[in-house]
Formats: sequence, structure tokens, C-alpha cells
Amino acid sequence: MSSTTTDASAKNDRKRGRRRLLPLLALVPVLLGAAGAGIWFLVPGAADGARRLAGLGPAEGMSAEATSAAAAPLPSFIEYPEMTVTLPNAGRPRQLRLKLAVEVQGDPAAAQPDLMSPRVYDSLVLYLRTLRDGEMDGALAMERLRGDLHRRLEMVLGAGRVRDVLITGFVVA
Repeated sequence: MSSTTTDASAKNDRKRGRRRLLPLLALVPVLLGAAGAGIWFLVPGAADGARRLAGLGPAEGMSAEATSAAAAPLPSFIEYPEMTVTLPNAGRPRQLRLKLAVEVQGDPAAAQPDLMSPRVYDSLVLYLRTLRDGEMDGALAMERLRGDLHRRLEMVLGAGRVRDVLITGFVVA
């Protein structure tokens, strides 16, 4: 009877050992997956290297947005000289000094003669002369001014030529 008891206890010990080993074996793929994900996201260039190893080119492994962003040219800026205009104010005149940079589509050398033409400069100065002193106050004044200048440039030059208008200098005195 003692040999049967010993055999039964040995079987129970082996079952307990297997039960303890099973969660550890299931934990190994989870840890490997977590380590791979950490490398994928945290190590620069690891994703590109994995795509090259898998034989995927940039067009196959990258999304459409990433491909178009990689193919898009760097932005080109054309800076305007500082413009100074007198704002009509009920009692005392105030001066607005404004410096702009315009982001353009395509080659800036080809767009510069059009953007720096007297017609464009005149249009911007005429718009700025219509501004009232109170329109320069408030949190959204700069954003409104940028939007109006962008619309004015699109009216003069045509749609799609100007991507953005950046205000690089702004003083009301």
C-alpha cells in the first residue's frame, strides 16, 4: 500500500509542477511581444529596418499620408518688407507696423515676382488702411488679420498660390 501511495503522491507532485510551469510558459510570448512593441515604438528607425527585412518598400509599408508627406516639398517662404500704416482713430492717429512672411506652393523663385509686385503691395496697404483702431484689440485680432490678408492675397493672385500668411512683426503704437 505504501508503493501505491508513493506513486499517487509522485503523480500529484508532477501535476503541481506542470500547473506551475504552464503560467510561466504562457508569460514568455507576452513578454516577447511587449519587448518587440517597445522596440518598434521607442527605437528610432526600428520600424523602417523591420520593413526592409520583410522586403516591403516604402510605398508598401507606409500609409498613403506618410508617403505623400515624404514626397511633399519643404515649405517656401517669401518675406515682405515692413509695412507702416496710420490707423484712423477718432482723436489721435496710431501707427501699425506689420511684417509678413507668405508661404507659397512650389518654387519661391518663380512666385516671388508675382508676390512682390506693386499690385499686391498696394492691395495689402489699402486693406490695412481700412482697419480701425478697435479691430487690433482682443485675443483673436491677429488671427482675423491673418485670415483677411490671406483672402486678400488670394483675390489678387488667384486661388491656390498662397498656402499661409505668417505675421512675423506686429506693433501698434
